[in-house]
Amino acid sequence: MRDLLAAEWIKLRSVRSTWTLLALGCALTVAVGVLFCALIGPEYRAAEAGRQRELDPVGLPFTGLQFGQVPLVILAVLAVGNEYGTGMIRTTLAAVPRRGLLLAAKLAVLGLTGLAWGLATGGLALSVGSSVLGAGLPLSGEGVRAVAGAGAYAGLLAVLAGALTFMVRRSMTALGVLLPLLFVVSGVMATAPRLRPLARLLPDRAGLRLMQAHQDAGDLTPLAGGGVLLVWVVLAVVVARFVLRRQEC
Repeated sequence: MRDLLAAEWIKLRSVRSTWTLLALGCALTVAVGVLFCALIGPEYRAAEAGRQRELDPVGLPFTGLQFGQVPLVILAVLAVGNEYGTGMIRTTLAAVPRRGLLLAAKLAVLGLTGLAWGLATGGLALSVGSSVLGAGLPLSGEGVRAVAGAGAYAGLLAVLAGALTFMVRRSMTALGVLLPLLFVVSGVMATAPRLRPLARLLPDRAGLRLMQAHQDAGDLTPLAGGGVLLVWVVLAVVVARFVLRRQEC
């Protein structure tokens, strides 16, 4: 298993687009978070303590993660989809006939890459965003939890994207499902009062609760949001394992 993990890591890091996408995701996350913090900053600094709490100074710098997650999703999809597109999956399966082991190694590398990216990006976004907001760097439990949540969210999201790509075997199909879900479906459902309770259970909406401290009525707690995202990921991995066993590659 160690050799297989090393091989999958070499595949991922040896492609230039990997580092480009990770850098782009980090830049988008920090830049959009700083923009929101700059816009809310005057109101936050003039507000009383109760209102400041409602503005969520911990979660606000992570607003950009909704945009920065897209390059990460693209990376995870391409890491799997390119092997199918080029036919290299046949060579990989010939070298590793145990398909469950291959799936575990590929998704583990994607998950760990997402985790590392999320922790680094989350820490940077929180420190820069808090400075722009004028809130001071939150070194309390909430700040640490939010950064850890960013790592968990990014890691689980990468696994989810990779598992879905194993199911459909095509990068464009996987992106055609994931990108509308992240940018259109969840947003539209969140604005419709009748659909809002369901929107909270979508993987992105639930997972983003991991970085937020303020909780409105009906919102999932950070722990519950992480749990919902984890259920989505486990289901996706189980289905991907079932589909991969029956694929004729």
